[in-house]
Amino acid sequence: MSSGNDFIRAEGNLSYTSMWLKLLCFVLIIISLVLAGVIALLAIDRTSVRVVPIVINEATGDAMAVDYRVIDATGEQRQPVEVRKFCRDFLSDAYIFNRFTARSNLESLANYFTQESLAQIRESLNLSRRSEYIGRGAQGLFEITSFMILETQPALRIQIYFRESVVSANGDLLEESNQLAIVTVRAVRRTEQNPHGLIVIEYRQNNFEPIKEVSK
Repeated sequence: MSSGNDFIRAEGNLSYTSMWLKLLCFVLIIISLVLAGVIALLAIDRTSVRVVPIVINEATGDAMAVDYRVIDATGEQRQPVEVRKFCRDFLSDAYIFNRFTARSNLESLANYFTQESLAQIRESLNLSRRSEYIGRGAQGLFEITSFMILETQPALRIQIYFRESVVSANGDLLEESNQLAIVTVRAVRRTEQNPHGLIVIEYRQNNFEPIKEVSK
């Protein structure tokens, strides 16, 4: 009997200690379950689509997100004025340049293109030649001369005639050419980076010469 009392005095009450260990394990399990639930809710919240207003200027085609959240508008029919503005935006970034904007404009093209179509338009830009012009202080300009939506399903197929030119620092015309681009565009979710909710999936461009009228 004395040996049992000696053990209790040395090690404590076994049943009391066991109860606290069980209680501690139970609390740890509850905390783990709560943390797992919070992580799951955060993961769902990040992947969920939040509907927010997108303001579209009917006159210019500008589309601007009201805040940073996303709206899934892939099923929404795009108005021709918005499609034209979208095309003007990416062509502006592609062909309008000077020594201050050349790099940032090219980087912003990633907002409009898939990787495959981005490579296609970069092939059309002749970037090595452009670097020479930038070094001389020249700037690039462009102007849309004709715009037509050829198809709307299953994707938008657009025909764009435009004129690109390079002007020296003194205002002298260094280069000018007329281009025909056939662009295939797919609707995607509207985001702050791409409020139009459109992306180019194929881009083809060729030089063309306008037909001149023969004077009688």
